[in-house]
Amino acid sequence: MEIIKISLGGDFAHFGINGANDKNNRYSFSHIPGSTLKGLLGAIAGYNGWNQLNKKEKIPEFLEKLKNISYGIVPLKYKFNSIIHTYNNTTGVNKNDNGSSNLQIREEVLENVGWDIYLINVPEDLKKNLLEGKSKYPICLGKRGYFVNKFHVELIEGENIVSNRIDSIFPMEYFQEEEEEDIGDFFKDESIDNYNQYIFLYNEDFFKETKSYVLSKASLKDSIKAVKVKDQNIFMIGGTL
Repeated sequence: MEIIKISLGGDFAHFGINGANDKNNRYSFSHIPGSTLKGLLGAIAGYNGWNQLNKKEKIPEFLEKLKNISYGIVPLKYKFNSIIHTYNNTTGVNKNDNGSSNLQIREEVLENVGWDIYLINVPEDLKKNLLEGKSKYPICLGKRGYFVNKFHVELIEGENIVSNRIDSIFPMEYFQEEEEEDIGDFFKDESIDNYNQYIFLYNEDFFKETKSYVLSKASLKDSIKAVKVKDQNIFMIGGTL
């Protein structure tokens, strides 16, 4: 099985959590969501995005072109350091409680991020640009200005397997061996060596729902489908294997 592996990273990243932001605080997912990844790939291929959506289209071109793609995400670190960037919004669009248009925004920003991305069912035009190191548009990590500064692409081989050990992000449903409240206590215990946060990524039908994803070094209760790449077992999200 042919797989495209992308190693990408940058100094800063911000993946805004819809619904969790308020006018003063903007929070970030812990890792790159599938929606952001597809937008990044769409920028490389030059597909139209949300801003180019016309009245006849239900979804932008990049989502239509990438609807069959499968991707696996392996973070270089389980948890990246985050800092708070503070800046003023003086546009007058937002106002603080005192009626002033000089609104101070606090934004959570991830530092020194990096992921290995594994792709299957890649459209030929996107594959061509990836292998030639070309991108139609600048690629950013969730926000304009947070540019990708590490980007390496290679073709590798993989094989379909079934395993109870997964080295990439995978759906939370496969991890729930105990009651949900017990799982929550497990993740709150920072003394555990493989402590991870819940990671929320959009699933394929992200207009209707979101799906919880997680990282863990612990073995799963049941074996699930994955792709073996060298010494790693990668869960592929979306598309078909």
